[in-house]
Amino acid sequence: MKFFDTHIHSTFSPDSRASIEQYAVAANHKGLAAIAITDHLDIDAPLRECDKENLFLFDPIERDKEIDRVKEIYGTTILKGIEVGLQPHCLEEIKEFTQRHKFDSVIASLHFIDREDPYFGDYYIGKSARQAYGHAYEVMYRTAVEYGDFDILGHFDYIARYAPYPVKDITYREYSDAIDPLLRFLAQEGKALEINTKTYREHNGYTPTLDTDIIKRFKELGGECISLGSDSHEDTRLAENFEKFAAIVKNCGFSRLVYFKERKPQFYNID
Repeated sequence: MKFFDTHIHSTFSPDSRASIEQYAVAANHKGLAAIAITDHLDIDAPLRECDKENLFLFDPIERDKEIDRVKEIYGTTILKGIEVGLQPHCLEEIKEFTQRHKFDSVIASLHFIDREDPYFGDYYIGKSARQAYGHAYEVMYRTAVEYGDFDILGHFDYIARYAPYPVKDITYREYSDAIDPLLRFLAQEGKALEINTKTYREHNGYTPTLDTDIIKRFKELGGECISLGSDSHEDTRLAENFEKFAAIVKNCGFSRLVYFKERKPQFYNID
């Protein structure tokens, strides 16, 4: 089947190594239906001193000019998106930014918690998995509801990627009280739950497992929108493991996946 990769970072994001042109070539080679370039907007990111120049901001006008140029050359369908990083003190500034520009999709993601970046590990210090994960979902739910102006909730399981615990997996059985409010909100508001295939790669010697009970519970609550995103920062990872996770989604009772165009959901069948 022809997939839509809805979560991709180009060199307009400071942590990406792939140009939009490289993604277009890779998308055509892999036979994708479309890709969405969703570069980072993380206002007031808690960066390390050595990263102070690598601000997670970009100019959508310049980025979209490059998308248009590449589309004309390669004929690739490229959607114009953004991934916003939710932090309680930045929500109004984020909303003002996204309303000032036109996007096909807005991904809302939790990258930083209490102004700490889990990627560097400090967030987990002194916390059990229950404490670290539970608080992350509390912040994710609160900021997602308050912000509201998004289409896709990005990598709901991001907190598991860089965790130092022997078992990193997030299961519905263990965290249902923390996850349920978030799933219910997404279902009621018609927003997409993203399966981010980057989470299910090896990180620090451990490969997290997607708990299908979370996907099934989303459907029970009335959720209809599931998107697949590779979270690629290099063109070699485009649509990584999409066949595998599309099959998992189908086994959970969904017959369709979703992408967004002009902020409206577009469904396509899982073959």
